[in-house]
Amino acid sequence: MNYRVLLVSFLLIITSSSFAQTAKELYEEGVQLRKDGKSKEAIERFKRAVALKPDYTEAYYEMGWCQNETKDYTGAIASLQKARQEWSAVAKVHFELGYAFEKTSQNDSAMASYKRCLAINNEYSLAWKQLGYMAYLKDDAKTALEHFAKYEAAAKNPITDYLYWYRKGFCFNGVKDFNNAKTALFKSLEYKKDYVNTYLELGFACSRLKEDDAAIGYYKNAIEIDSNSHIPYNGIGEVYRDNKKNFSEAMVWYQKTLALNPNERKGNYGMGYCLNATGKHTEAIDYLKKAIQNEKDYVAAFVEIGYSYYKIGYFKEALANLTKAISLNPKNENGRYYACLVYISLGEKSNAQRMVDELKSLSSRHAAGLQERVDKM
Repeated sequence: MNYRVLLVSFLLIITSSSFAQTAKELYEEGVQLRKDGKSKEAIERFKRAVALKPDYTEAYYEMGWCQNETKDYTGAIASLQKARQEWSAVAKVHFELGYAFEKTSQNDSAMASYKRCLAINNEYSLAWKQLGYMAYLKDDAKTALEHFAKYEAAAKNPITDYLYWYRKGFCFNGVKDFNNAKTALFKSLEYKKDYVNTYLELGFACSRLKEDDAAIGYYKNAIEIDSNSHIPYNGIGEVYRDNKKNFSEAMVWYQKTLALNPNERKGNYGMGYCLNATGKHTEAIDYLKKAIQNEKDYVAAFVEIGYSYYKIGYFKEALANLTKAISLNPKNENGRYYACLVYISLGEKSNAQRMVDELKSLSSRHAAGLQERVDKM
């Protein structure tokens, strides 16, 4: 009987040892499969490893990494939370967990994980990059650029991701740093020549720098890639409208937009603006109405249609639209400028003076000239 007990104990020890070794072997096979780019097969090995050894932290981490790679973000969260129990001071666990949270739109948890990663290792470059991307997606260009700068400072290798450089250029455009935008966007082009958005942002940056021919050239590059997008047509129209003051040519390009989409708001606004600029105020109104129909809070369109009505003597309609523009943007100067002109035309001195006073409070360049006209009423 004693021999049987000893034999059973011996077999249990061997079996236990065999299971532990098998878990390790499965783990090592999984790691090699991951290195070979076979994440799906690797996950299967890691699952078998943790089934044999439920506290296998390394396997949970590797499985979470692979689940992120295969876009099983919910699975990644479960695996990485297991790994975090033992590896709470390991930066890479928090990074991968942050990434999975980010991809499942759990942004607060993602930010907390990225920040925990950086608290452990402030040089973890990819955490800075992802924080930058999160700020970019929230239209917080200033914060995104701060994170991008830290990403580049911490990066150990050259950054060859065209999308990163595009997003950085986009953010520079967002803070009106157009020269740095161009620098970043040129880097994006180094790594991908046919990404249409890069050309659109280059066109925008150059237009703001009054580099008109370059802007038009980049917008035409975008058209070559995607002739069905209205955005570059609007961009060229804007260059001719605002920079070159060539309103007839601008309308040619806006008509190209409207041929693709008759309701497109910027194309309709651009047409209305150019028609006003060439004295065709009645024709402008229909385009501007359509722009407003497609964007209910289009401040510039309310101002422009208010100007149209003012020029054809429809003062009530003019004031209604200009007042709407001011209500949408309390700091709007042009709405007050044209409203003042309407009140002058109506002989309403007190209202005209009210507009002048409001423009003065905004430090508007229009205030002094209008004050002279009101004083003569």
